[in-house]
Amino acid sequence: MIGDKDVDGKRSSRILNKKVSRRTALSTAGKIAITAVVAGAVAGVGGYLAGSSVAPKEVTVTETKTVTSTVGAPGKTVTTTVTAGEVTKTITQTQTVTKTVTAGATSTAPPLRFDGVKVTVAVLAGGPTGPISGPFYYYRDEIKSLTGMDIEVVELSFADLPIKIIADLSTGTGAYDGFVPCSNIMGDLVIPGYVHQLDKWIADPRFPNWHPEKWSYAVTQCSKWGGHWYGVPWDSDAWYFNWNMKYMDKVLRDKDKRREFKDRFGYELDPYGWYKRRELTWQKIRDMCEFFTGWDWNGDGEDDWGIIMGLRVGEQGPFWFIPFAAPFLVEYGPTVDRYHNIFWFDPETMEPLLKTEGMIEAAKLFKEIVTKFMDPVGFTFTFADMWDYFLNKEKAMFCWAAPDTATLVGNPEKSKMRGYLASIACPGSEVYYSLAEGRMVEKINIVGNAAGCSWHGWVSTLSKNPEAMYWVFAYLSTPEKLVKEISSSKIFWTGVDPGGCSLQILKDYGGEATLEDFNLPGNFVDPGYPTALYNEGDLRRFHIAAYNNWFAADAIQHYLRLPGGTAMFTSMDTHIIGEM
Repeated sequence: MIGDKDVDGKRSSRILNKKVSRRTALSTAGKIAITAVVAGAVAGVGGYLAGSSVAPKEVTVTETKTVTSTVGAPGKTVTTTVTAGEVTKTITQTQTVTKTVTAGATSTAPPLRFDGVKVTVAVLAGGPTGPISGPFYYYRDEIKSLTGMDIEVVELSFADLPIKIIADLSTGTGAYDGFVPCSNIMGDLVIPGYVHQLDKWIADPRFPNWHPEKWSYAVTQCSKWGGHWYGVPWDSDAWYFNWNMKYMDKVLRDKDKRREFKDRFGYELDPYGWYKRRELTWQKIRDMCEFFTGWDWNGDGEDDWGIIMGLRVGEQGPFWFIPFAAPFLVEYGPTVDRYHNIFWFDPETMEPLLKTEGMIEAAKLFKEIVTKFMDPVGFTFTFADMWDYFLNKEKAMFCWAAPDTATLVGNPEKSKMRGYLASIACPGSEVYYSLAEGRMVEKINIVGNAAGCSWHGWVSTLSKNPEAMYWVFAYLSTPEKLVKEISSSKIFWTGVDPGGCSLQILKDYGGEATLEDFNLPGNFVDPGYPTALYNEGDLRRFHIAAYNNWFAADAIQHYLRLPGGTAMFTSMDTHIIGEM
C-alpha cells in the first residue's frame, strides 16, 4: 500500500535504491543512407574497435614516474635504539628515501602561463548563461587571471557546428583552436588527423588534472580512439525514462484505476516494482502510455497524454530512437565483438544492422507509441518545448529524454514538479534479436545507452596555441569546476550533465560526491530554489539511474563515431523521425 510518504520522494528513493546487476518498419529503416560512409568506416575500424570492452575499469592514462631524492643531506639519518636482554645499542643509519610522483596529480611544478595568447573555441550557441556555451563565458576572466590567456567564444547552431568545424579543418583555415561538438563527429576528426592526441598533456603535471581514470567506458568511447585520448570528457549524455510521481502515485492509490489497468492489459500496474525487479520494458511502457492517454488525470479540465518527446526534424530527433532500439538488438558480452555490444554495423563486413528483425520490431513499436500516445505537437518540439510540456504544464505522464530533465525539474521558473520526478535508467525489451544465434529471443534485455551528443573538448592540429586550448578544456573538467559547479549547474543551467564520471555520483550509489556538493543538508530537507537547484529526492533518483546506466548496465549501446557519423545522423533524422 502506498502511504502519504510517497509524495515526498522517500518511498521512491527506497524502492529505486537498488543498483542494476552487472550482468520503424522495414521500409523506413531501409531508407537510411549508409553506403557513402562504409569505405571510411572500414578504413578506421581498427581504431573504432581497438581496445573496446563493455565495462572494464579504465586503466589510468597518467604516467607514474619514480624520482629518487634524499631528504636531508646527503641522506636521512635515522637513529634506532635496540634493547636485547640487558644490552642496549644505538644504531645510526643513513637512508635514501624514494618518492613516487604521479604525473597529472597535485603537482609542485610551476603553473603554465599563456600571457598574450588568445584561443578561439567553437561551441553550441546558448549564450553567455546558456547550455554548453555558458561556462566558457563564465570562467573566461578567471582563466585569464590564472594563465594570462584570452578566450574568444564562437557560437554556432546545432546544424552549423559540425559543418563549420569540418570546413575550417579541411580547408586549413584554422579559425578555431578548439571546439566542443556533438560526439558523432569523432571519426571525421580523428581519422584525418584534424585533432591532437592528448596523452602527452594528460601525463604532464603542469596541466590541470581532470582524472581520466574516473570516467566510465561508455563515456570515454566518445573521446578515445585506439586506446588514446583525443577529446576531454565533459558532458555525459544518455536518455532516461521519467514520470510524474505526483500523478502516478495518485493513480496507484486509486483501486478503481488499478483495476481498470489490469482489466485492460491483463496485469497489475506496478512501475516502481518493475524497475526494482528489472522488468520495466518498452512493451509495458507502451501499455502505460495508452492507459494515460485520453483522460484528465492532472485535473486541468483537458485530456492528457501518455508520453512526450522532442522530435522536430533538424534538431536531435534520432537520439530518441537510438537508445529506444538498443535493447531490441544489443546483446551482452564481456567485450565488443562481432555479436555483442554492437548496434550499428557488423564490424567484420560493415554491413548495417538496421534491417535486422530486432531493429524492425523496435521501429514498429516506437512508431506506435509516438503516433498514438504522444501529443502530435511533439513532432514540432525542441528540447525546451518538450521540457515545458512535461515539467511545467504536466500534460504527459512520461518523458523520454536527456538528463537535463533532472536538472531543470528543480527550477520553479521551468517546472511544477520539484520533488516528484522519477528518473529511470535503461528500459528493456521483452524480445531481442541475437546476432550470435540469428533469431529473435524472448527474454528481457536491458542495455545502457550513451545517446546524445556528450559535448567534449577537442584541440585542432591547426591551432597555434594547442597547449593553451587543452589547458582550458582540462581546467573546465577538473572536479573543482566540473563536479562542484558546472555539471551540478550551481552557476546556471549549463547543459553539461553529470553521470559518466564517478566523481559526480553520490557516494551512496557508487560514486564520490556528497549532498553538500549540491547545497543539500540531507534527511530530505529541501532548502528550496535557488539555494539548492535539486530536491534531494529528485537528485537521489537521478543518481541511481545514472549509476545504473553508466557503470552497472549489462550491455552498452556502442556510440556512432565512425567517419560519416554526422551525415548518418542527418539521414536518420530525415528518414526515420521525419517519416513518422
